[in-house]
Amino acid sequence: MRHEDSFRAMDTDIDVIIDSPDAVRPFGLFAGVRLLFESQEERFSRFRPTSLVSRLNAGEAVDDPWLAAACRMALDAHAFTGGIFNPLILESLERAGYATTFRDVAGGEPQPIPPPSPAEALTVSGSVVTLREGRLDLGGIIKGWTVDLAVEMLANSEPNVLVNAGGDLRCAGSEEGSDGWLVTVARPGEGGANAWEGTIHGALATSTSLKRRWKTSTGAEAHHLIDPRTGLPSSSTFVQVSAWHELTWKAECWAKAVLIGGEETGRLAAAAGVRILAIGAEGSALSV
Repeated sequence: MRHEDSFRAMDTDIDVIIDSPDAVRPFGLFAGVRLLFESQEERFSRFRPTSLVSRLNAGEAVDDPWLAAACRMALDAHAFTGGIFNPLILESLERAGYATTFRDVAGGEPQPIPPPSPAEALTVSGSVVTLREGRLDLGGIIKGWTVDLAVEMLANSEPNVLVNAGGDLRCAGSEEGSDGWLVTVARPGEGGANAWEGTIHGALATSTSLKRRWKTSTGAEAHHLIDPRTGLPSSSTFVQVSAWHELTWKAECWAKAVLIGGEETGRLAAAAGVRILAIGAEGSALSV
């Protein structure tokens, strides 16, 4: 029997599916996932002044194993994407106008000021994190990591589960009548066609520059995907990228990096064994 729960967290829609022979709705498991997302948001949201990230950005050396683990992931992602994933883009993002939760975003003036390298500015020693330069935004990586944690938690009790956080998803086991989970990736734009559909095991993440967009103070359009080589919203020829991986946080980092870095970063992903589906502005699809 298919049991489902949906809620809002991290400014996106969260969907949880459990395929179980038990007819009783697993309220406790669903509540646990909601609590996990809220706990992670409390720890890492840049919009909450008491969060670990806000404390770090305010100049505090923060001693916390959760923050240390997340920053190690971010440093790892910066390395494996050739520097295209950079968690220190917050100042660039705010200059472009994304200084509040997205529903209130307006204005901004993007400036070509590249962010610092996290390999030089961010230090993790045991559970202590310090930041010498720049300001940290871990939003995407935390969303993917929380999906991973949720699936792993659910799978301790239920073997067949799927968690989807705004297009970043991971599954375990399979849904009834299948040897995995059937999912689709929508093609951007009108028409309702899918860019891809099939059965997956593990994680799939999709990033797009078409959704979180706004008008700057000059009337130009900006979006939330900052190119760390310029400090400006990415001008990549790709508008949507999906990445397959065993872990959601790594799939999310690769999807974002390839969208920003283009074909060169796509080749880097392919060399790392990561499957990529990239879609250009004119609708063409490139698989690597």
